[in-house]
This record gives sequence, C-alpha cells and structure tokens, in this order.
Amino acid sequence: MKIRIHPEFKTQMATEFKTSKQNVKMALDYYNNSELAKKIRLRAKELLLQEAEGIVIED
Repeated sequence: MKIRIHPEFKTQMATEFKTSKQNVKMALDYYNNSELAKKIRLRAKELLLQEAEGIVIED
C-alpha cells in the first residue's frame, strides 16, 4: 500500500515536519510505522481531501 501525492505536497510536508523528502516518501510508502510516519500519512490524507474538495464538476 502506498499513498500517492504530488511531489509539491511531499516537499511541503518535509518542511512542516522538519524532515527530509526521503523520510516523507518512506512514510507514504508504509516503509516505517513511527509516530512521525503516522503523522505524515494523516497530513497527506488531509491535503488530498482539501484538494478533492476544490474540484468543481459542472453539469
């Protein structure tokens, strides 16, 4: 299982959590299950939901 997000979000999360982009990638790939990894995955979900809410579908 992996969480796939835009690289821009990975960079943003690395800055937010004061960690490397590689650590963010490893967390999103479920390579580790530390507290930081769990927080990163939760944040990724929040960012994806925000992005999805911004999608406008016209009839």
